[in-house]
Amino acid sequence: MSQTQPLRKSSGWRQRLLRLLPWHRRLALVASIGVLSWALSGLLHPLMTALQPQPATPLPPQPPLFLEGLQAPRDVLQAAGIAQVQALRLIVLDGEPWYQVRLPGQLTPRYWNARSGAAADLSERHAEKLAAHFLGSTEALKAGITLNQFGAEYAYINRLLPVVQVNTAREDGLRVYIDLFQDRLGTLVDDRKALFSSAFLNLHSFAWLDGTGSFRPLLMLLLLGTVLITVLMGISLFVARRQARTPLRRLHGIGGIALAALSLGFASSACWHVLHKHNAQPAPDAFTPTLDVSALTTAPNGSWLEAHETLQRLSLLQLDGKPIWRLQGQRFGKLPTLRYVDAQGQPLDDIAPLRYAEQRFAHYAEQLGLAAPQTITLQTQFDHEYGFVMKRLPVLKAQYADAQQTSLYIDSLDGALSARITQPDRLEGFTFAYLHKWAFLNDWSKTGKDVLLTLAALAHLMLVAGGLWLYGRRRR
Repeated sequence: MSQTQPLRKSSGWRQRLLRLLPWHRRLALVASIGVLSWALSGLLHPLMTALQPQPATPLPPQPPLFLEGLQAPRDVLQAAGIAQVQALRLIVLDGEPWYQVRLPGQLTPRYWNARSGAAADLSERHAEKLAAHFLGSTEALKAGITLNQFGAEYAYINRLLPVVQVNTAREDGLRVYIDLFQDRLGTLVDDRKALFSSAFLNLHSFAWLDGTGSFRPLLMLLLLGTVLITVLMGISLFVARRQARTPLRRLHGIGGIALAALSLGFASSACWHVLHKHNAQPAPDAFTPTLDVSALTTAPNGSWLEAHETLQRLSLLQLDGKPIWRLQGQRFGKLPTLRYVDAQGQPLDDIAPLRYAEQRFAHYAEQLGLAAPQTITLQTQFDHEYGFVMKRLPVLKAQYADAQQTSLYIDSLDGALSARITQPDRLEGFTFAYLHKWAFLNDWSKTGKDVLLTLAALAHLMLVAGGLWLYGRRRR
């Protein structure tokens, strides 16, 4: 009796685990829907990255600005019946200085010659010139629609809005998305990239369910939960069954065990990612200044410059409720300069940049229930927290002492909130980066990482295909 008792106990727990087999098969059918969709899109992602059209340069043009013989913005704009603007800057287009103006509630900028005061419809010409710069090309270009929301082709990952679509005459249908208000490149898209992006979004993020509210994340969570349970059941069955009845079933079990850790990593991090995004706090209202044109009585001129300084960007900002100018350029052709002057061109005190940052952060902090920031710093490079997907640089970063250790990032050019990152965001982002995107391989080789992720996706496809084949064979 004493010799057989352990065997009975052993066989008892094995038998209990083996009762999970029918449920493993049923749940695997449901899980296979998600695995097939996500593995196929996983194969697409490296291809999308490799085939992404590349610009000749990602940096905006920086021609020297002309400050000779300009009219005061007040005189030009009041003659056009404009009393307030949301944004104003001086640009050079086709060798002429222009005031580019954004009026409240409008998506398309308007243009006035800064010397003659004449108005001109230059938005299409401006977009086409910028597109030619980013493409490094003199080909024929045609500005098209203006977008104020993200979609399947110009997705949220591109961050910048509004943008103008500029079309080329190339066989691949290449189009360029341009931010006219800051001369920035949104992205390049050709027909192949658009097809891959649409397929990826529909397979990986279930974008075809975007109009269904909470149904899309709930369906994804249901499928992901089913994947996790199926994998855990598969591990239990592999332990309980000393040997499967056929070589194919043994091979399926061995393959499942080999991929179990990867499957659990992909599915668990995806679950957290979907939940985190679904429960995210709504973004605060954007900062939209209202700048009084009557204060702009002085035309920008050479006296505003320092010795040996060339001006490359001149834009209007709001400080203490009044319009001020932001001057960005170079001294001696290589030393960057950044200064703030009042509406008459008089230099502001040394803490004006800090006051500007504090006031922009206060706009967002009040909506988020945050107190004054502990620190405010200028960030000119992407890092592990504020990654390249955020698009905007340079940015101002404010660190807060709240329970969630919030960091806010705002665009130094227009005061837009570029990112809000809390401690839960950092934890979720770290988990997603390492378990889902395999960021631990970033320092090794991007190509090598893409190859390994592709092999992992293929292995999951083969495992699911084998399981479905075994299930169908059993049913026959």
